[in-house]
Amino acid sequence: MNENDRVDEATVGQFYDSLWSSGLSTAALAHGADDVGQECLLTPREIGVFAQRAGIAAGTQVLDIGSGRGGPACYLARQLGCRVVGIDISTVGHAQAIARARDEGLGHLVEFRLGGIHAVELPHGAFDVVLGLDAWCHIPRRGELLKRCAAWLRPGGRLAFYDHVELRPMPAEQRQRFCTIWRFAGLETPRSYVAAVGAAGLRLLSSEETSAYTARFYTRILEGYQEHRAEFEAARGPERYREGLERLKMTRKLAVTGVLGQLACIAENPGRA
Repeated sequence: MNENDRVDEATVGQFYDSLWSSGLSTAALAHGADDVGQECLLTPREIGVFAQRAGIAAGTQVLDIGSGRGGPACYLARQLGCRVVGIDISTVGHAQAIARARDEGLGHLVEFRLGGIHAVELPHGAFDVVLGLDAWCHIPRRGELLKRCAAWLRPGGRLAFYDHVELRPMPAEQRQRFCTIWRFAGLETPRSYVAAVGAAGLRLLSSEETSAYTARFYTRILEGYQEHRAEFEAARGPERYREGLERLKMTRKLAVTGVLGQLACIAENPGRA
């Protein structure tokens, strides 16, 4: 991975605090009627199918890293009966996630914690599944993250994530600019991500390039953002609207031209109980 030294977890938290404090979500524009509070590229059905492939069912202990506003955690708890601990760096997202769980009557199944994933202390072997949904691109030191995930999994437990990846090399200056405007800590390639999973001591069960989701999401979100310009300008101001528009136009172009994509991986902790 090409690390972006301009971004750390605190910077990411501030970025999402500024976006979500307006009460608007650009991701909701892409999902429309399928919005359940997810910031990732996936529909609820796609989240559910992936979760079941990872072995999530009633009673499964799940760690959701980069849980955002709590949408997927609450959705999975409600649909599958799993227990979820969600961790996120955004103060605003954390508060919204807690409110979501309370309003949906899921406090007995879902818990949200605020903090950086490299600083949090969790018991080893405590989780059946560690989940990530298009959030780990924001987390620095990806190899270290994956090793921590491996330690938190019980023997036979599974790591399951989707994330943005660089499919074709960008010029260094373009990559730096792209990662900085999105507060990405860097971009893996499919090959480097798979290698990092193995280096963390996990056994890869499946990896799939799902880049059609990337083009779909950023096309829809750009269309919706332009259509709802007045709302976003009123909530965030004209300058921040223009910044968002530039960010989305750049990202959609990278997605539809096959430079930016998405990878889905499921891996297993091969240790014995």
